[in-house]
Amino acid sequence: RRLFADRNLRLKKIGEEASELVTACADGDAARATEEAADLIYHALVALHAVGGSLDGVRAVLDGRSR
Repeated sequence: RRLFADRNLRLKKIGEEASELVTACADGDAARATEEAADLIYHALVALHAVGGSLDGVRAVLDGRSR
């Protein structure tokens, strides 16, 4: 609920999680990178939903890119 109510917090969390994923990958830490990727995907989906987007929309874009 807090993330939906606070636009700046949503955006900040995406940046934080992306940075943590980059660090984990640079460190070669697969377990931590996997956790951070999950966090990043979660926060990206929350932000996407807050602006009216959806995972189905993301899938459609990715599908179009693979053709």
